Amino acid sequence: MSAIRMKAVEFIRDLPEDKLSSAVDYLRYLSEQGDALDDFDYELAKMADEDTDGETVSFDALLQEVGLTYADL
Repeated sequence: MSAIRMKAVEFIRDLPEDKLSSAVDYLRYLSEQGDALDDFDYELAKMADEDTDGETVSFDALLQEVGLTYADL
């Protein structure tokens, strides 16, 4: 196993259970990507990780907020 893979495994082993799911989701995302990620992708991921307000908005509420309907889509 390469040094970088060993380091990744170390990080995964040290993660608390509540962060492990996010790490696995992100690793799945990375493994499914054909193209390398750019700075924008990393910035989006960082913002998502830092967003801990727990607020969610339903798709229907979002459509209503922006004045669209399913027919518009």
